[in-house]
Amino acid sequence: MRTQINDRIPERNDAMKHVLTTGLVTGALVALTACSSDRLNVPNYQNPTVGSITGDPVAALPLLATGVLRDDRTDAPGYVLGLGILGREVYNYTPTEGRNTSGWLTSDVSNNTSFGGGALWTGPYATLRDIFFTSAVLESATSTQISDAKKNATRGFLHTTEAYSDLQLINTRNDLGMVVQLNQDQNQLSAFVTRDSAFNYIVGELNKAQTELTAAGAGTTFPFTFHSGYAGFTTADTYLKFNRALAARVNAYRASLGVGGCAVQDPVCYQTVLTNLSQSFLDTTRSLTLGVYQVFSAAAGDLANGNSNQSTSAIVAHFKADSGIQLRADGTKDLRFQNKVITIAAKGPSTPALGVQTTLDYSIYALRTDPIPIIRNEELILLRAEAEYFTGDHASALVDINEIRTKSGGLAPRAAFTSDTDFIDELLYNRRESLEFEGHRWIDMRRFGRLNQLTIDTNSPAYAGGGSPHVVVSRLPIPQAECLQRAKAPANLKAPGC
Repeated sequence: MRTQINDRIPERNDAMKHVLTTGLVTGALVALTACSSDRLNVPNYQNPTVGSITGDPVAALPLLATGVLRDDRTDAPGYVLGLGILGREVYNYTPTEGRNTSGWLTSDVSNNTSFGGGALWTGPYATLRDIFFTSAVLESATSTQISDAKKNATRGFLHTTEAYSDLQLINTRNDLGMVVQLNQDQNQLSAFVTRDSAFNYIVGELNKAQTELTAAGAGTTFPFTFHSGYAGFTTADTYLKFNRALAARVNAYRASLGVGGCAVQDPVCYQTVLTNLSQSFLDTTRSLTLGVYQVFSAAAGDLANGNSNQSTSAIVAHFKADSGIQLRADGTKDLRFQNKVITIAAKGPSTPALGVQTTLDYSIYALRTDPIPIIRNEELILLRAEAEYFTGDHASALVDINEIRTKSGGLAPRAAFTSDTDFIDELLYNRRESLEFEGHRWIDMRRFGRLNQLTIDTNSPAYAGGGSPHVVVSRLPIPQAECLQRAKAPANLKAPGC
């Protein structure tokens, strides 16, 4: 993200422009107007401009930053659910809407108008839009209004959040790429960039944020309030540890996929992961749950966790969530399975031909107030094991794998790895159980070339009397609205796959 105003407004289709101009920024403008001495000068709240919110940056910034944080919270349940369905962790068996099954699990998922095919696109771009407004307000403030240290801290927050939003986009569109160049004129289209370029851009934003957060100085607070999911990460130096944790994740993706200048399982790129982790909050002496979370509330007007059992009974575990679970010394199953999976009465899709019944559900999100992790200590230890192994330090990788096996799974420590395949098997098993229904399984199986190992529930063209067979995909398509917006554009501006 650049700080210049003309680099931050995303180009979107008309429907998306409506979404992007009627959200939390509008709420912030209403609040600011109440403080204005010009009571009769009422701005157009449906189409806010940078100029209309830069008159009082000290008042505006906390409201806009809170809006950016809320954007992330709003998107989190849908993102985790969508990736969970694609990764065969969960189903969304809505009783009255069969497309929540067919639109994600059958060939319809490759249709850019389907429930799955058109999903997980608008939300991150809405966040980027709000980041633009927040950045513009920040840069309009003088050093007397907002100190240089707090400005740098806020820049680091905005660049980190932008990188996280971009990561969600490239995670879902994969080799189709994405748009990273944003323009002030919403009708001015920018070209899609490749997956390589997208990953390089994301790493660049995270590293830029590292520089800014470092410049802000240890102990510097932000000129806005974080929600409780960031507890322990609310000063420039502690937030930097979160930033470096995200950088480790992104660089591990690059190294395993062989993109963004990395070869497949590139030891040089994995060394970068180890450097990132050494600067993160990874700590084997502290709780595995230590980290940053999206938090939710049951209060009226606030956001609830829509994936929770309390919010809906339609979201249930995949019927093979109990397959391949390793046993403890006493013959009982992995503690992670015991702590996360429960048995329920059989539940199936609204149209039986669309899928299979399951008797399993997750207890991870029991209440509508239960948080969703962004990143936590347990993932960081597994990322370190991955990076250690592929930089040749197999002994240390074994120590970290056993750290998770014994502490989180209650399993006996395992012996040395016998091959790369043996290590990847073990890594993916532990990532599956440790990070279940947190948005990782589909990405992990894709980056290690194992999508073909995901379960195909229905594999007959005539399944259940004419039902559609299920498929596993490596990406979602570019939504139809984006394709239509670019249909008459020059070839270099068209959307891929349309």
